[in-house]
Amino acid sequence: MSIPTTPASSTPASTPPSVDFRNATIENHWNDPPHTIFKKKSDEQLENDRSHDEIVESLTTVLNHCQPVFTSGPNKRVYTDTAQRINGMLKEIDNGEIPPHVMQSLASLSKESKEWDTAKEIHTKLMTTEYEKHGGWLLGLRRLIDLYSKASSS
Repeated sequence: MSIPTTPASSTPASTPPSVDFRNATIENHWNDPPHTIFKKKSDEQLENDRSHDEIVESLTTVLNHCQPVFTSGPNKRVYTDTAQRINGMLKEIDNGEIPPHVMQSLASLSKESKEWDTAKEIHTKLMTTEYEKHGGWLLGLRRLIDLYSKASSS
């Protein structure tokens, strides 16, 4: 008994395509083009991250400094309301909802936290230009400046 054989030329030999993972590109990965996935941050982005961190750290420090001073009476209510407004602002900062020019002003303000006149000037400029969009936390920022100056003097 013989087993029928087919000639080798009758079925084409399929060779797998050559895949070199070193040259592969990732396409449609999280809706980013392949060239932006591992892109280094620019100097401007790094500066924005630093100013973001400085603003958050400065405001958190000021809030923590004021908290034990204003623990009773009407000052406690003002502090609680101010803290809620500032926390709302910090959420907007984290979500990137605040434009760069406002972030620059906030960075300047956070550096001038003990220069009351300069801090109030920066705040006044923000109030005249940004109140419509950010009025809630701008009011809290003004209150925080006032609370911090009272807490520092006592």
